[in-house]
Amino acid sequence: MLNQRLQGLCKPQQNRVRKLRWLALGFGSLFLLTGCFQKEPLIKAPETTELVVAEEVTPVVEVTKEQVIPLKAGDMYQILVAEMMALKGFEAQAFDIMFKLAYKLRSPDLAERAFQFSMKTYDARKIESATSLWRKISPNVSTPWRASFLIALRQNNVEKALDDWARYRALSKIPIERDLLVTAQKVGSSISSEAGLTFMQALVKKYPETWASYFALGLVADAFNQFDIALDALEKAKAYQTDTSEPKIHQFLAKLYLQTPPAERGIEELEGYLKKYPTDWLVQERMARLEVQASRYNDAIARYKMILSAEPNAYTSRLSLALIQIEQENFKSAEENLLKVEDQKGYSGVVNYYLGLINQEVKKADNALAYFEKVKLGPYYVDARLHQAEIYFSKGERERAFEILDSIEGKQARDVLKIHRAKAIFYSSLNQTEQAVKAYNDVLALAPNHIGALMNQAMLFYELKQMDLYVANLKRVIEIDPDEADALNALGYYYADLNENLLEAEALLQRAYQLKSESYYILDSLGWLYFKQEKYTLAKTYLQKALAIQMDDEVLIHLIRTLWQLDEREQARTLWHKNHKNFLQNEVLQGLIKALEKTN
Repeated sequence: MLNQRLQGLCKPQQNRVRKLRWLALGFGSLFLLTGCFQKEPLIKAPETTELVVAEEVTPVVEVTKEQVIPLKAGDMYQILVAEMMALKGFEAQAFDIMFKLAYKLRSPDLAERAFQFSMKTYDARKIESATSLWRKISPNVSTPWRASFLIALRQNNVEKALDDWARYRALSKIPIERDLLVTAQKVGSSISSEAGLTFMQALVKKYPETWASYFALGLVADAFNQFDIALDALEKAKAYQTDTSEPKIHQFLAKLYLQTPPAERGIEELEGYLKKYPTDWLVQERMARLEVQASRYNDAIARYKMILSAEPNAYTSRLSLALIQIEQENFKSAEENLLKVEDQKGYSGVVNYYLGLINQEVKKADNALAYFEKVKLGPYYVDARLHQAEIYFSKGERERAFEILDSIEGKQARDVLKIHRAKAIFYSSLNQTEQAVKAYNDVLALAPNHIGALMNQAMLFYELKQMDLYVANLKRVIEIDPDEADALNALGYYYADLNENLLEAEALLQRAYQLKSESYYILDSLGWLYFKQEKYTLAKTYLQKALAIQMDDEVLIHLIRTLWQLDEREQARTLWHKNHKNFLQNEVLQGLIKALEKTN
């Protein structure tokens, strides 16, 4: 009955394969409406032994341009089954059926349909088989050649990819500029960086006077995070730009300048373009971000205000302006801008978070808590809860603060790490030193090279007089970052104060001094080291520099001791009389002159 119906309806088109797609879709709709195809066996993969999957078929090596083999009723039936399977989501089985039919019938339409099914399977072998068959059946169709050069690139065969690209371009009716840009998008999203860049660089050599070839190379390089290559390509594209492409090139350049410091270079390069195209708001916005990177905040503020004057609904620019105003402590203006963005979709979390920060900064704790409470999801959720805990802790509601920390659902390791750090800081503030050490252990279990945790924990070890652990932490920090000046200073000063390992201490402190020559506490450490080495004149030089930068009680003690050793005792007494009342809590300083007089 089914065969009779098929044959009766198909007679006028039986030898015209170009009608197959219309017939297949027509029958698919008919059977869906009548329910004739609701039986289970037709939904599942057919179990006939006549169906051969693509991997079991040796692709035709030579396909002649012979007349297409006439379609039989059984073939039509299998086409309908394949289409039904595709509708039901069984693309792999649909492909297997369609591939066999295309192979047997030499049908360009069926080969194309098999290719379409193969793409939905995401199976590289099926895609390659379908591409090869379609290309051989329809050698003058461009699409299979486009698929071919991408397949060759995925196999890192750049030479074959270039040959297939040439065949594709010879058949393509798409303008070269558009073809290059579409190709770049596909290469950047699915090809290895080495093969992709080599291929695109070859296309640049092939089309050296086409702006799109350089733009396409830039797209691919950017996708592979090769920003220097991308920037070089886009700067070369400017030499061949057209009136239409000039904005595209500079919009992309602005993006790349944000990724490749120094920011001043990008600012200089874009200024001329913006004089010509002052209403290119995308480049204006990126220019403002470059000005922020270059710490040209007033320029950035003026530019954001200009953008907002022309485009009041440029919410990202308004948010960026508010963040600069927060940085400059212009909290009133920042709050006004944030409130204009608050109700916009996608901005709620970030806006409420920063409104919370503003109110926390101006000591409106209840307002801050309310804003932080509105941050329910997203990247600011954990930080909002941490700030809530901080506010409650500062108000003396310590149990509430710890309850909030315990309630935070940290889904990522960095969030859990923040929670442990907050606990460590709270415990330290409460002088619960051992619990703080344990909290830092939790941080270091997640991030063994976390320098901040290692340094803070080292200070706790110092308070606990666990000096071996103190030294071990400092050495670990220096091992991780040999230029960590505070660790170099802390370890060097420790050795100097103990009057041991003085040569090592000098090397550590001189390195710290090279890194932070204006740090008063590093100058003090060097001065104290030279005091221990009895190089009193040299000690005096460093200690006087330190005291000139910061009037500090420990530096004052060290300098007075040094002057005493240099027999400049009246100067030592004068220095003490002038400054000791500023540090009444320092008992050593208060009794220093009497102690020195007793020893001599």
